[in-house]
Amino acid sequence: MNNIYKRPAWVEVNLDNFINNMTVIKNTLSPGTEILSVVKADGYKIGAVTLVREAIKLGIKNFAVATESEAMLLRKEFKDINILKLGYTPNYQIEESIDNNISSTIYTLEQAKTFNEIAKKLNKKAKIHISIDTGMSRIGFQPNDDSIEKIVEIFKLKNLEIKGVFSHFASADYDKNFTKKQFDTFTNFIDELESRGCHFEYRHIANSASILCHREYDLDLVRPGIIQFGYTDTDKPAEFYNLKPLVSVKAEISNVKYIEKDVSVGYSRTYFTNKKTKVVTLPIGYADGFPRILSGKIDILINGVKCPQIGLICMDQLMVDATGVECEIGDTAVLIGKQKNEEIRICDFCEISGDCETSFLTHLDKRLPRIYYKDGKVVDILEI
Repeated sequence: MNNIYKRPAWVEVNLDNFINNMTVIKNTLSPGTEILSVVKADGYKIGAVTLVREAIKLGIKNFAVATESEAMLLRKEFKDINILKLGYTPNYQIEESIDNNISSTIYTLEQAKTFNEIAKKLNKKAKIHISIDTGMSRIGFQPNDDSIEKIVEIFKLKNLEIKGVFSHFASADYDKNFTKKQFDTFTNFIDELESRGCHFEYRHIANSASILCHREYDLDLVRPGIIQFGYTDTDKPAEFYNLKPLVSVKAEISNVKYIEKDVSVGYSRTYFTNKKTKVVTLPIGYADGFPRILSGKIDILINGVKCPQIGLICMDQLMVDATGVECEIGDTAVLIGKQKNEEIRICDFCEISGDCETSFLTHLDKRLPRIYYKDGKVVDILEI
């Protein structure tokens, strides 16, 4: 039973496993390659500030986010780390980025000129990384002659400090031929730029899947994302790579009752009992990140036993058939994680829903308190 935080449903984060995973990644990389730790979406909803604090202790100094607000969250806590925004920066956020020494992504000449003008007014230099689209069809310069000329022009802008150039693999885990094509396109394009006098401190293209499978693509930086947290989004389990999952999700049992055969459970009466049934209610639902599509398809651990969830998952509650399992109000049920000899993994849910671990993890709502453990002890609690 929990008595240290406000809500009877919560997320537990194992920081020892995070340290393990970052160490595995560091030991995997080619000599001279540095980590650019991706902690966007508040560290995949795990808690970016806490994760960055631990990563710094391991000697990691480079971090990537998606938005200005995410960058500022980190900058307020950490004055000396390198922060790169991987996404779009609208003009009204440029001054804040420059003032706070945040590197931004550029993929048009017009953007670069705007950054340069604002930096000049501030009597500063804007740090930028140039994005190249080699196969994601998302953002980035197309790797062609016209882009070469535009990037050469960008290098002439006096108030820009061009730190790096990057691209992103579309399918490093499944399509080796296309991945190699992307890498060759990227490096050939950089070679052409360097022949025109455009030189970069950092070249980076490798994502989580590439880090696991392709040493030849490491370059100056790699960008680990989901593997930092012990998940792979691939056919091979995390333990194959000596990675350990960080996240468990738990809830207190809020109600226990017996109902007779042929009684409906939940909205729309989609489920009817086929026997006298012990129904357990948990105070967690689809607003917390367990979507309705999983209704009637998943198990919940109660007293170390996998019990089927029944009826439609509600916004804030769900029901479980715990017939034959000893339990009472206040006992802890496990939705993700281990209990006794059983375990439920995020990938178990993804196999049912067609989701991926990255997506599922980022759906865990912030109204679930985050409880951080290190050496078996609670070291921090974040809750709204």
